[in-house]
This record gives sequence, structure tokens and C-alpha cells, in this order.
Amino acid sequence: MPAKPSPKSTKSNRSGFFKTHVLPVLLIFLIPGFSAWFFHYAETDEDQKVLHQIEFDIQSDSKLRPADRAQILEFYRQVPGSKIMASNKPEAVKMQSMFEPVQFRYATFRWMQRIAWLCLATIALTFVIVGLSVAFSFRSQSAQYMALRIGWPVLRTSAAIQVLGQAVLAAELSFWVTAILTNSYFIKLIAIIGIAAVVAVIALWKAIFAKVNNRFDIEGEMVTEAEASALWQRVREMAEKLGTAAPDRIVVGIDANFFVTEHPFTLGGQTYEGRTLYLSLPLLKVLSVDEADGVLGHELAHFSGQDTFWSRKVSPLTSKFGLYLRILAIHGGGAIIVANFMHLFWKLYGLSIQKLSRAREFRADQIGAELTSKEAMKRALVKIASYCDYRGDTVTAILNKQRLDSTLNLPMQLEQGYPASLATFSQSDKSLEERVPHPFDSHPTLKNRLIQLGFDARESLQDPVIQQPVQQSWYHAISTAAALEERMWNKEQQDLQSYHGHDLAWRLQPKDDEELAIVLQHFPQAAFRTKKGAQATLEFDHIQLAEWAAPIFFKDIANATLESAWPHKQLVIGYYNPSAGRKLTSVKFYPGAYTNDKEDLLAAFGRYFGRHKTAEARSKQIAQPVMEETV
Repeated sequence: MPAKPSPKSTKSNRSGFFKTHVLPVLLIFLIPGFSAWFFHYAETDEDQKVLHQIEFDIQSDSKLRPADRAQILEFYRQVPGSKIMASNKPEAVKMQSMFEPVQFRYATFRWMQRIAWLCLATIALTFVIVGLSVAFSFRSQSAQYMALRIGWPVLRTSAAIQVLGQAVLAAELSFWVTAILTNSYFIKLIAIIGIAAVVAVIALWKAIFAKVNNRFDIEGEMVTEAEASALWQRVREMAEKLGTAAPDRIVVGIDANFFVTEHPFTLGGQTYEGRTLYLSLPLLKVLSVDEADGVLGHELAHFSGQDTFWSRKVSPLTSKFGLYLRILAIHGGGAIIVANFMHLFWKLYGLSIQKLSRAREFRADQIGAELTSKEAMKRALVKIASYCDYRGDTVTAILNKQRLDSTLNLPMQLEQGYPASLATFSQSDKSLEERVPHPFDSHPTLKNRLIQLGFDARESLQDPVIQQPVQQSWYHAISTAAALEERMWNKEQQDLQSYHGHDLAWRLQPKDDEELAIVLQHFPQAAFRTKKGAQATLEFDHIQLAEWAAPIFFKDIANATLESAWPHKQLVIGYYNPSAGRKLTSVKFYPGAYTNDKEDLLAAFGRYFGRHKTAEARSKQIAQPVMEETV
């Protein structure tokens, strides 16, 4: 029986949820809420001061008869100065000239209250409209699209009002709060708040006009009907059974997934539109024909259910939403509060997208099973999840090696190691939580997909048929499959080796010539000169200026800071000087004045020194487990 959560644990979870999700949203009310109260208080306080002055002036006026004096005093006690200054009635306009000394204050307090209430009303209206659209989005894919079409412009407009309105309110508060409560003001406070407000407005401007890069590249090659006539025929037969149009093209590649799309995409430098079916050649090898047919049926079901159609319409909206949020959050200054408010609805829309995505995948699994068999669909799901897990682990292991493998043959390694990996996968409870990667949707866990098909998840992994070698597959029905796969794997391995080499260059502290060669390939000696001819040299492990007696090795640097200076920033390096008994010494110079045909010394030093610190940290990380074992 599972243990009950302790009261302390429950309280901690609630507190964490409040801090993470509720508090950031409530902060949107802080500035306008406080402003509405404060500027009303400031206006009332000003009314009292004006009234006291009026009472003094009237009481001091000996020409007034007692009855007139009482009548005038009663009027001003009933009608404060703020109401007179806010009125556009002819009789009030005539009286406003006598309040000229405080006219600016009254106007400021009045407009700040209006802006505050506009912000608060906009927040409330946004909650209502967007909240209803979020609730509506859970109904269907078309409802989700309409909800985003309505909710996104409302959120964007609301964000603009909040950023501009709250920026003005914050700037005014920075002066008036201290001016009224302490009869003084603080220039630094006003400057800080003002800068934050300006940064927020600039971020808003960037977010509004930022362009989303919707380019989608596919790595693979087209398969014509002449190259795979039986496969094309099977795809068309399945599409006809589902009452949907067949794909316009089939693309094969070596990525570990299958998918369909109606998004425009780029392949080999050319852009294509329409319906596309992507097939993984490595996965087709491990799937029997009936298992692959289940996958084909699953993918074509996304066409018949209009999943790809709605995905193409919804995706640009979510991309714009996401980019807008990132810009506000990263560059927003005070706009971060607004970004947090918008993020609430982003998460709610995310729940809607996730719910419908899960429903789409479960429906597609059922259709795939109906077109073949539930057993075939079950085996396909297990094999695909197993292969993706094994391939990911294999690539990670390669990248974690401290040496480049010049004899790497990844496709052979995957083919030879997969059967044993599949057997291990079938024995692991963690396997049930695996998710198959996808370029557009998030898939449910393997466990949930097997349960939806009517299987016991644990027993499904133990199916002995899964372990049997594949005798016949669609891979062999593609006449050009072997040549295409070899060509793509060659490029994939080159890219992997290149990435691995670059990664090693950042994390190696060279211990031999081989490691040194890897580092020097990416961090070679670099020379820089000033306009007057002074020279500086940068190596992977030290920096040397011509006027220095000796180079400064990165391992001896205690700190490196930039100081503002003109015309270039000044770099101050504190280091333990070996020639002075490792006494802490500092040097200053202008790295921006040293350049070569690629960059200046400041940019290069940041990269070279950053490489050294990364390698140093990595070395300590590797040494730590060894030290723990020794202890």
C-alpha cells in the first residue's frame, strides 16, 4: 500500500505550487493595484491641503459677510478641488484657474488612476476572454485553432497595455511615493525604475515585430514509385481504406521516427508543400511487414483525422506566442511580470494541446491496429521505443568518450547491438515510460499506448515474438534503400565526429599529442595587432602581450573582469605570478584595440578562457567520483 504523504510534504508542495504558478501571475496586479490606491490617496491628500488653504483665505477675507463665507466654505467642503479640476462643465472651467498652482499634480494623479484602472480592467477582461477560449480549446482541434485565433490577439493587446501602462505607473510612483510620504525624492531610484520601464517598452517593441522562423528542414531523400512500387501501392490502399488522400511524396531518412506532415519543408535546398510521409530506414529494418503496416496506418490516420491540417494552422500561432514570451522574459526588464502573466495561459493552452495530442495518438494507434492487427501494432510500438532508447544511449556513449573514434561505424554498431538491447529493454520497468520522439507532437508513454490498445504493458514487453529476427520488411522493397542509407549514414557520422571533436576541444585538458591536436584544431594560436603595431598572442592555455615579460597562463588566473573605459573596455586580469612567488598580480589592457581579420582580442579571449574553465570544471567532475570511491 503506498505511503501517505506527510502533512509537511503536502504543505511544502502547496507552497511550491503557489510560488511557481500563482505568485508570478498575481504580481501583474501589484503595480496597477497599488497605483490605484496610492494616487487616490495622493489626490485626497492634495484635496485636504487645498481645502485648508481655501479655508484660511476665506476666513482671512474681512470683506465677506458671514453668510457668504459659510456658503462658500460649505461648497468647497462638498466639492473638492480634484472634482473641480476633472470637470468640463462651464462653471467648473471658470473656477479651475484658481487651482493653477496644483493643476499639474491633479492632472497627474487623475491620469495615473485612470491608467491603473485601465490596466486592472484589461487584466480582468483578459482573464475572462482568454480563460473562456482556453476552456473552449479542449473540445476539438478546430476549437483549439479558433481559441488561439481569439486568445492570442487578446493576450498580445493586453500585454502591450500592461507593459506601457505599468511602465508609466512605475516611473510616476518612483517619484511621487517618496515625494508625498517623505517630502523628498531619490534620483537613483527614479533612474533605475525609469531604465527598467524603457527596457520593458523596447522588449515589447521587439516582441511585436519579431519574425518567427517557421522553416522546417528534413534530412532525407525522396523515394519514387519506380524505386518502391509495392510500398507506394500499400500506402495508397491504406489511404483509400481510411477515405483520405495518399501522401504527395514519401521521404526516407535515418532519423529514428516516422511522421506525416502538411507543413512546408525544405529538402536538398528545395521547398515542398502538400502531404509528406517520412519513413525511417533503420526502423524499417527492425519491423516486419505487418508491424510496419501498423505504423503506416497510424501515420495515415493523422491525415484522415485532419491532424496534420490543424497542426499546420495551429503551429504558426503557438510559435509566435512562444517567441513573444521568450523575448519578454529574456529582454523585458519590468516586462517579466507581464511575461509571467501570459505564461499562465501558455501553460493552459499547452494542457489543451497535450490532451488533444494524446487523443490523436491513441486514435491513430487504434486505426493502425485495425488495418493490421493489435498484436502487430503492439510489437511495433515496443520495437520503435526500444530502438530509439538504444540509439540515444549509443550516441551519448560515443560523445562521452575522451577520444575520437576514427573507426566508428555507427550503423553496424546499432544493427549488431540492437537485439541484445531489445532483450534488456524488455526486462526494464523504465522502458514503459519511454516516449518516441516526434518533430511536431509529444507522444504518450509506451505504457499508456499499450494499455489503450487493450494490453497489459508489462506482459507486452515479454512477448517472445518481439525478440525474433525480422524475415521480411519494407526496407527490402525499396530498391535504393541500401545506397541511400549508406550515403546518409556517412554524412551523419561526419557530423557526429565533427560535433564530438568540437565538444572534446572544449572539455579536454590535453595529456598527450592526440588530445593536444584536437584542442589546437579548434583553438589554434591566434595573433592580434593594434593600429600602432603592438602585438598580442593567444594560445589555448595562455595569453601573451608583447610588452609582458612572460605569458599569463589561464590556470594561474584568479579573476578576469571588464571595466568601462573609452574608447574600449579595459580587461583587468588578476593572476598568481610564478616569477613573483605566486603573488597575486594584476594587469590592465584594452583587448578591443587588438584585432585580426576575424575578430578582436576581447571576443577571442572570452572563448579561449571559457574553454579552459569548461575543461577545468569537466576534469574536476570526472575526478570527483574517483575520489569518492577511494575514500
